[in-house]
Amino acid sequence: MSKISTIILAAGKGTRMPSSRPKALQTVLGEAMISHVYHAVKQLSANIWTVIGHGADEVSAHINKAFGEKAFEHCVLQDKQLGTGHAVQCALQKINEILNIKNLPQGTKILVVNADTPLINEDILREFIEKANNIPLAFMSLTLEDPAAYGRVVRMDFDANVNSMPLGSCNFYDANTGSVQGIIEAKDFKKKFPDCEIHEVNAGIYLFDSELLEKLLPQISTANESGEYYLTDIIALAKENSYKIEAISLGSSSLLLGVNNPLDLHLAEKFMQEEETKKHMKAGVIIHAPESVRISPLATIKPGVELFGPCEIYGQSYIDKDTIIESHCYINNTHISEACTIRSFCHFEDAIIANSALIGPYARLRPKTVLADNVRIGNFVEIKKSTVGKGSKINHLSYIGDSLVGSDVNIGAGCITCNYDGKNKHQTIIGDNAFLGSDSSFVAPVKIGKNALIGAGSVITHDVPDDSLAIARQKQSILKKVVIGSDSKK
Repeated sequence: MSKISTIILAAGKGTRMPSSRPKALQTVLGEAMISHVYHAVKQLSANIWTVIGHGADEVSAHINKAFGEKAFEHCVLQDKQLGTGHAVQCALQKINEILNIKNLPQGTKILVVNADTPLINEDILREFIEKANNIPLAFMSLTLEDPAAYGRVVRMDFDANVNSMPLGSCNFYDANTGSVQGIIEAKDFKKKFPDCEIHEVNAGIYLFDSELLEKLLPQISTANESGEYYLTDIIALAKENSYKIEAISLGSSSLLLGVNNPLDLHLAEKFMQEEETKKHMKAGVIIHAPESVRISPLATIKPGVELFGPCEIYGQSYIDKDTIIESHCYINNTHISEACTIRSFCHFEDAIIANSALIGPYARLRPKTVLADNVRIGNFVEIKKSTVGKGSKINHLSYIGDSLVGSDVNIGAGCITCNYDGKNKHQTIIGDNAFLGSDSSFVAPVKIGKNALIGAGSVITHDVPDDSLAIARQKQSILKKVVIGSDSKK
């Protein structure tokens, strides 16, 4: 297989998606559409270049956070959105500039995909590349009952340029047979051939020889209804220059359909959701009410896990065998080990949970939380950027932030670590076997020693030594009750 560079087109505004969020960042099962596409192409590509335009700062920030500095450096700004042909030209200019070359090395293949095709996957792309590897210009097509706004693939029974066909002519092959003559965008097709229809459409995924692309891109014009540089026009130009062209059809597969509006987004998400739950159930995951369970394709769930819908599992979450996730849980980028029980209405983000933990209901684990084996976290407990040692219990209504909690610690109801002084965060350290009485506050930085006992209702502002009892509350006072009645002047 030839060396491949990939260009992802993510500059479009998405006028049919009424949202201030850039179209490429609309999410499907918790992941931005561009992330799904990036994951599909990354194993196949020597380099990935992303053309950004509308919402460029947001899209580039997402790429930097999700895929790192190299991916961020390979973002290409299309200042003015002048069409897909112009976007690819911007990318080629940036590639040559960074590589400090005039033209890409001979034999380089350029894969072009759209950021709004979240259902595309590595297997489909690999099959396409293998079939198209020895063809100078190939693109994916599919056949739709309603071709809607997709560009029509024109195949003719005579060797003529698309632009020379008489108006109203309907002399097309429409069964994926005959040589490809060109692609006509929907607006132009309906104007030129109002009484015809073609059901084979362009899926917007291309594989080019770099030499062909660099030669023909500058020849694309804006002589169309939208006044844009259409990448699709390169098909007819390639035909004129006697290049071999192939449309590789995937039948009626909906995997290639772009997402253009909220309904498309819903349908893409519904399709992916069904596929993911089926995949996991076939692999041995027990899923109750699978229609209400949403699992990211990036997540790993081992056989023997039991899920109760509705629940959401996003990002690169990992759930090991014999773990039970009850309903109404949200889990994102969280590692859950064997034989854990997660009760209903829990919310986890970027946390690590060891074996046999019992958590919830209504527990929240925020980023950088680490729980050791056999930890017990109860209802309305929030933990943030803290490590909780083996066998420790935090069962009710507590907040633990920026803390290091030892093993076999018992934290009573209503305890909080006061980790923020208005400017900086500070750490609380709690030693093994400590017992923290209910409704106690720990003003960080503070250290509670091993086997220490904290009296209920205490406000701890200084370190407590090992094996000590600390009580920090005012001595109880009892005053005589005075009743003021309507007939008394006391």
